Amino acid sequence: MKGLIIKDLMCLRKMRAAFVFVTVASFVITVMALISARCGNIALAEQEYLTGGTDMPMSPSHMLWYAVAVMVLLPLASIGDSLTLVFEADKNSGFANVAGALPVSVKQRVFARFITLFLTCGTGTIISLLLSFVLSLFTDIMTFGDFTGLVLSAASLIMIFSALEMILIFLLMMKNTDYVRIISLLIMFAVFILCSLGRIIETVRAMKPAELITDGLLFLENRWFILAAAAAVCLLISYFVSAGIAERKWGEI
Repeated sequence: MKGLIIKDLMCLRKMRAAFVFVTVASFVITVMALISARCGNIALAEQEYLTGGTDMPMSPSHMLWYAVAVMVLLPLASIGDSLTLVFEADKNSGFANVAGALPVSVKQRVFARFITLFLTCGTGTIISLLLSFVLSLFTDIMTFGDFTGLVLSAASLIMIFSALEMILIFLLMMKNTDYVRIISLLIMFAVFILCSLGRIIETVRAMKPAELITDGLLFLENRWFILAAAAAVCLLISYFVSAGIAERKWGEI
């Protein structure tokens, strides 16, 4: 099984350059923006906003809060689609045709794929947390605790997304991973709409869509453990469903 994990990680080696580039770019851009917020153009724009010299609907510091939240999650997001990329690599190399000849059970092969998911998502989470810690030293817009909540919530959402992808790949025999991504996103979006329908209607009536985004970020910062629990349940269900289907129908991954 260790060999399968190493094989999966080797299939993802092309992601390393993009991951490093995104991480460095996110850090540099965010630090420059935070410095500007202290003694640059953003600081001047904030002073002008506070004195009423501009008709901006939102303060520059508030907009910077949104930007920093997005930038700190980019390293994690850049490797969030590792699961389907591994399946694509197996399809292109023809590995699925010889997987059944390996002296490894179907459950072990499925479990190895989940281990690969944990390793890649865990690496992205650690890097984003380290980036968050450094950025928290430059700003008082968000504390390290706020950053941590955002990162852990994002990691949980990626795990839920990947759990859905795994089930769809086995359940529907979906060879085109683009369809897998789209359907998984639609399912998660539909669940979000159903859970937040009342709040969405309220913000639309009040013509304040920015409040919905703010509430969403605050939820991610402070209620990450809810998403983490949901991710754990989804991953367990996904593993047993995927392994059961693979054993009964195809036995290959």
